[in-house]
Amino acid sequence: MYYYEHCACFFFSIGKNRRLKQAKEEAQAEIEQYRLQREKEFKTKEAAALGSHGNSAVEVDKETIDKMKHIQGSFQQNKEAVVGNLLKMVCDIKPEIHANYRVAG
Repeated sequence: MYYYEHCACFFFSIGKNRRLKQAKEEAQAEIEQYRLQREKEFKTKEAAALGSHGNSAVEVDKETIDKMKHIQGSFQQNKEAVVGNLLKMVCDIKPEIHANYRVAG
């Protein structure tokens, strides 16, 4: 009789192990499904955020190009006057004694 009881426990143990293994596999499958779902949601939100960011980048690039054109036009318009003023200041020398100069002696 002891043999039959021992065998019964063994078969119940095998059945229990199978149920535990099956439950673990089902849990892993649910976890994987949940992870894929969350990843898909994240990708959707990321695409939406980057899509609006992409439009902002295009606008910033356009503004930058416009500002660069304005700066280049201003440079072309004023370069002769600036070079003339610099040459005038460099070439028009007025020698004078500095205010902090002291005569020794």
